[in-house]
Amino acid sequence: MTGGRKAKDGRPAWVRREFPSLFSVEETARRVGNYTWIEMKIFEIMGGWVALAPELEVKMQLGNHCYHHAFHAEIWHKRLPELRQLDPVRITIAPNIEFETFVDAMGQPVPGEPMDSESTIEKLTGMYRVLLPALIGSYTYHLNNTSSITDGPTMRNLELCLTDDMQEWREGEMMLESLLIDDVAIDRATQHQAKLSKLLRVSGGITGLVDGNLGGEPIAEV
Repeated sequence: MTGGRKAKDGRPAWVRREFPSLFSVEETARRVGNYTWIEMKIFEIMGGWVALAPELEVKMQLGNHCYHHAFHAEIWHKRLPELRQLDPVRITIAPNIEFETFVDAMGQPVPGEPMDSESTIEKLTGMYRVLLPALIGSYTYHLNNTSSITDGPTMRNLELCLTDDMQEWREGEMMLESLLIDDVAIDRATQHQAKLSKLLRVSGGITGLVDGNLGGEPIAEV
């Protein structure tokens, strides 16, 4: 098999770039602002799910994961003031409205039912089969395309977040699989994953790029 999507300079997206960094200071700041926003949203969403999840084991695991993302949001927020004279509040935003729509659909699988407690399968599917893999991909792409010489602190944050997120991905998948006990449950997960994956693709992913986690230009606002 040949081809496939590549980074801007033609390398496979998973291959480590050494020097120079692919990102300008402004692009790094924009990405860090997006990271801060989504990490805080994950913390808020998981925190809300903890109170509603009827499954005790799921409740406990979500509680553990929730605080990982509070920590991630904090370290990204602290990174923002170090990146020139950029207003942290102004750039701590979602990349576009389409991504906000995706996050809302993931966080509340049953529209209009914020207190829904019967959609654990859909919640875990959205978090651990759609959003978290996309976040891992975005962090990995950034890590592989920046330089320890010019952007060591950002690389350190990326490595810390990836360590937590890879652990969560494994544990989240195991939680979800424990609930997929029949064809109906599997269909629920599959259908919800497809719905959210399409919304995520339309948004351009974590940083709102045309080629998602693999780089590209920001999607133009309509």
